[in-house]
Amino acid sequence: MGMQGRPITCIEREQIEFRLRSKLPIRQIARDLKRAHRIIQYEIKIHSYSNGKYSAIRAQNMADEMRRKLRNRKCKLDADEDLRNHVISQLKAGRSPDVIAGRLKTYPPPRLKGKTISHETIYTWIYTGNGRKLGLHHYLCSGRPRRHRHYTRKSRKNHILNRVSIHERPEYIEQKQEIGHWESDSMAFSKQKERLSVQYERKAKYVMIHRLSNGTAEATDEALNDSIQLLPQYVWKTITFDNGGEGANHSSLQLHYGIKTYFCDNYASWQKGGVENVNGIIRRYLPRKTNMSDLTQSDIYAIQEQINNTPRKTLGYKTPKEVMAEECGYRVAH
Repeated sequence: MGMQGRPITCIEREQIEFRLRSKLPIRQIARDLKRAHRIIQYEIKIHSYSNGKYSAIRAQNMADEMRRKLRNRKCKLDADEDLRNHVISQLKAGRSPDVIAGRLKTYPPPRLKGKTISHETIYTWIYTGNGRKLGLHHYLCSGRPRRHRHYTRKSRKNHILNRVSIHERPEYIEQKQEIGHWESDSMAFSKQKERLSVQYERKAKYVMIHRLSNGTAEATDEALNDSIQLLPQYVWKTITFDNGGEGANHSSLQLHYGIKTYFCDNYASWQKGGVENVNGIIRRYLPRKTNMSDLTQSDIYAIQEQINNTPRKTLGYKTPKEVMAEECGYRVAH
């Protein structure tokens, strides 16, 4: 089997042996088979005799034996019912494999004390093991095993007044050295004026969500004022927006609260990746086709609480609510 991608086939192994006997270089063999050079190199390395001779028959037998062993190997989650039930319940609660593994190691439930599992084992079980039969991949933030690359389209003129570029934002904000630096965004829903206004604090990963009657700058300004009033003033130092019109009244934040504002490049909302990631989490609860008239503010607050009470690996497996509480001068029990 290759290092990644589709397995090396028996026919390909015969072609590799033939070309090696013809003394062709490995890079030429890789080009002939339309394979990456390192995959062919790895195949030859692990399946050759000690004298360096490669045999297609021997290589295929070794690969078949390895597949049999992998099929017969019992996953840790299949062997331990208590651990399996814990992982399933945590996935259904919206927690990622990273957080489940880290939280288990740092704050284990009494019945699971001394038991650990890696996040890779959980992912493998979800995607290729018995977890897939249970459809557990649906509980992950994304069903895709790999992150998508970000692309930036050609810039265009922006008409937001007094706009300060994110490139002028101090470096220490990027490094999340202190509390008080937020990202803001709004979420739209199909064929509806109503939206959600989402604020995300970069260090604590704390989230605040308000419903908007529409996507105007005035509605967003009102939601931001509500958010600011709910927390101590010192945890509001800067807010970063994308270039949507909802951020057009940003100057009032500086005027009334002394909050500095910054803006992403055009078509580069990924530069405020924290709130973009939170939007993806919220979509799990509220897909784009959600009828907003069916929701109350209590429903939205419940989603906010669920997110803020989910432990994060980057917070040492504390929850955003625990971190924000500590920053505001009091502690929350684990």
